[in-house]
Amino acid sequence: MQDLKKNKKRIANHQNKQVDNNVIEQETHVEEYDELNRGCGSKQKSQCSNNNNNNGCNTNHNNGCNTNHNDCDCDCDCGCNTNHHNNCGCDKPKYEPCKVEEKDCVDNKKCGPECGNPLIAPKFSTANSVPFAIEANRVFDTMMFQTFTDAIAPNGEALSFEYDVVEVRGRIPRSGQVNVTIEKICMNYSGVVIDPGCTTLEDYDLQPLDPSTGRPCDTNFEYAVCGEKNTKCCKQGKGKNVVYKQRGLTVTVEDLVLELRGRCGSTECTIFAYPAVRGLGGQTRRCEDVEFIFNTLSAPICLPADGRSATLRQDFQTDLTVDCIGKAILKCIDDDPCESYYDLCIPNDIDLVLCLQCVVSTLINEQIVVLGSSDPVKPRLVDTFTKVCDFKTCGPKNDVDDNNNGGCGCSR
Repeated sequence: MQDLKKNKKRIANHQNKQVDNNVIEQETHVEEYDELNRGCGSKQKSQCSNNNNNNGCNTNHNNGCNTNHNDCDCDCDCGCNTNHHNNCGCDKPKYEPCKVEEKDCVDNKKCGPECGNPLIAPKFSTANSVPFAIEANRVFDTMMFQTFTDAIAPNGEALSFEYDVVEVRGRIPRSGQVNVTIEKICMNYSGVVIDPGCTTLEDYDLQPLDPSTGRPCDTNFEYAVCGEKNTKCCKQGKGKNVVYKQRGLTVTVEDLVLELRGRCGSTECTIFAYPAVRGLGGQTRRCEDVEFIFNTLSAPICLPADGRSATLRQDFQTDLTVDCIGKAILKCIDDDPCESYYDLCIPNDIDLVLCLQCVVSTLINEQIVVLGSSDPVKPRLVDTFTKVCDFKTCGPKNDVDDNNNGGCGCSR
């Protein structure tokens, strides 16, 4: 009865003048008869037949409608699929099953392994080695710092996260809340910017060799160090220790978005976590970047005592990670007939950590003689020809033309 009222209302909206209920019912039957006659031969979508469904929705079609609601308005399309013609009012199939016209088909080729091997120099013995005089930077002294720190907002405020549940594959209770176990955390960002801050050597002036420091993807920073002679250390054949300090080291991660993948029983869910700042009243405001400010790095490093100039090099490596997430709570906040909305809460929030490794070295320029092989390094051969063309598929061996190309017009 409810569906009949809907049909009456739908037809009444298309009339130019008022008619009584009897005329409306007659026109409704005529319209349904016309839709049945058109069947699969029409490109228009027809309303589902309510002979097998009390609510007018075809439960055999996954059209995004919740069939438990009587006010759900569904359309079903017969198209070329004749398996569901009874639900769409198609008495007889008028179309053959949909098929794409096929021509030449080939198997999809593999693009190659994900990981590769770096260049390895071939082994050689001293018997067939050749001495080479070269000029290079020799490592005079080197040391390594390893540290980590928590993330903060760009303005120095405490960092929080705003969660967006983008997908729930399975069922959860419509009332109450459930515990979700976070199984995987994926970190997406556009770049990492390292600002070395203020780098000093005791009693030495440092001049940056590249003044444009702090650019994305820059991990090496070099400074020119003017030499000073130390007679006492030079007579002993040793270098001079000076105190190295690095203050204000800051790392910025740009456009950070965390993807959390969790599970509640057999239900899987995907959540996006956006960095945010929590303001008054518990309101959050998203921020695109996060910062990591490190404490001062300090240790003695050795410089030449004979007065030669040197180069101070800093080599950084970063690793962005997240501390363990113990508890996450998922609940349904809006149960819409065709789409549901969820909310995720992590009571302890997310602890975002950046691990940093800094290798500090002093380099001096020297002319040295090394033993090496006279054979040049052989590069890898990238054979794009055989990866694209497969002449074995040109045709059978017994169908070969005069050019011996398999009868397909291709030849080496």
